[in-house]
Amino acid sequence: MKLPVTQARELMGNNFPWINRYFEEKIPKGTGLKTSETICIISEWLNEPTYYANQTFKGWTIGVEVHIFYKLNSGLSALDEEMKIARLFVKDGWTIENSRNHSTDPDTQQVDKVFYFAKNLVIKEREK
Repeated sequence: MKLPVTQARELMGNNFPWINRYFEEKIPKGTGLKTSETICIISEWLNEPTYYANQTFKGWTIGVEVHIFYKLNSGLSALDEEMKIARLFVKDGWTIENSRNHSTDPDTQQVDKVFYFAKNLVIKEREK
């Protein structure tokens, strides 16, 4: 099974053309970031066994943080686009664990938004 970050990135695909660049887990050193670009960082925040029964676990819970830094003066209807992201994840079986308020980065003056999504995976027992 693919890692949570990979699953989330594939789910987002090219559905959000206003996001200029995606990063998984972190921004690599030496990456030139510009305030004229909207970036999205997807990182893992939850990955643990769940649904315990008969001295074992029957499921796994995964979670990702989706952190968006909007380009300056984007003119984008950010709330509408954020709702599209949330609907996409919910439709795919994820839950919205947290949706933080918008804040402004003190260094770049970019507005940012953070979502925390989680998904429960049920482990199917192997046939004997």
